[in-house]
Amino acid sequence: MRDRYDVIIAGLGPAGTVALWHLAKKGFSVAGFDMRKPGDIWGKPCGDALGAHHPREAGLPDPPSHVIKNKVTAIDIYSPGETTRYRVYGEGYIIDRSKFGKWLLDEAISSGAEAYLETRVLAPIIKDGKIVGLKIQANGRVREVHANVVIEATGFSRAIRMKLPREWPVYEDIDPKDMNIAYREIIEYEDYEIEEPNVIRIYLDQEVAPGGYWWYFPESRRGVNVGLGVQGGMGHPNPMTLYREKLLNHPLMKHRYHVVRSAGAPLPTRRPSNTLVGPGLLVIGDAGYTVNPVHGGGMGYAFRAAHYAVLAIEEAHDKNDFSEHGLWSLNIRYMKDIGGKQAALDIFRRFLQRLSNDEIRFGMEKRLIPEQDVYYTSSKGDLNISVVDKAMIVLRGLQRPGLLAKLKLVADYMKSIKQLYEEYPEEPDKLSDWVRRVDALVSEFEKKLEK
Repeated sequence: MRDRYDVIIAGLGPAGTVALWHLAKKGFSVAGFDMRKPGDIWGKPCGDALGAHHPREAGLPDPPSHVIKNKVTAIDIYSPGETTRYRVYGEGYIIDRSKFGKWLLDEAISSGAEAYLETRVLAPIIKDGKIVGLKIQANGRVREVHANVVIEATGFSRAIRMKLPREWPVYEDIDPKDMNIAYREIIEYEDYEIEEPNVIRIYLDQEVAPGGYWWYFPESRRGVNVGLGVQGGMGHPNPMTLYREKLLNHPLMKHRYHVVRSAGAPLPTRRPSNTLVGPGLLVIGDAGYTVNPVHGGGMGYAFRAAHYAVLAIEEAHDKNDFSEHGLWSLNIRYMKDIGGKQAALDIFRRFLQRLSNDEIRFGMEKRLIPEQDVYYTSSKGDLNISVVDKAMIVLRGLQRPGLLAKLKLVADYMKSIKQLYEEYPEEPDKLSDWVRRVDALVSEFEKKLEK
């Protein structure tokens, strides 16, 4: 391990590993640090589902077959009580997270990157108002490593970010209501073969998974990733408790099986951080809240954020300017390409979490948002106006004025916040005014939604 690199990366999960891969391919001297052991790379528990388009959009090659557990052809979304099912077609994978991470990590190392596992990131090194390196602990020894740029990719622990001066804009904590707590088990059936193993399933039920959903993602004919996420900050029961008391009563869980492994974790479910850039610092992945707020999927957005971070480093390197201003293009790219959609979905998420089981069931039965528009809304962050108009006609006829008004409100505010992200500031000194406008819009929406 050297004392200095062009770039050092804290955290080698999906975001950090993709950044390491790109930087190594471009010839930068780069080192990554992660506290996990070699057999536990990308060890965060989640559904392990990844859209087939995500690697390509982040400049990565298609994943090799040995890192893929299952290929996905569709998603089924079930209403409370399972009276209605939506089927949304699309290509994706259930990945082996450890093998996927090792594949990218090995490729990065073969291109010149250095990776140090079982290494703890202790704190950022700040000098003259700029991050210039990291204090780390490896093999019982504490040492300093310096770089032109530090990438914070430590996931929701935010090991660097939470130790920054509070007055820095890039320091931004999260409201517990804007996060979910997830618990999942990998199970293997002993006497049952899964029907349609290439279809993953999402179940909406505020009693089983309040403010979230529960999932059933087949990994094979007999293996499945099953779990649930619960909105934080609302006093809901622990997700493990709900899993055992509610979810285990489902017919799918009545077959004989054994648990391969289990784990839980918190995750952000909100719009991205107001800025992903600090002086000498870039923040990506869960640490930067780059996730889909509706379903909590973070790998695709993490890949893209990592790719954009490397492009920003290239530009900063060419100008020899690693200040907040010099690295600002990460914000420009991410906020205008993905951030606006993410913020619009955050508006939609706030609406969905307030719906009762009866309202969700009614909306799905009446196809207020048709199946063909579910993917469009969840990926583009738009609630198609023609869909809203049709839904409003249905709601008027069925005398549901409250739901009608809220649906129109949601569509309007999704459009408004996307427009604000199109106006994301080109320079750091204009950020505070823009943040005030975003906060005011969200606050206004929340007040109207409560009426």
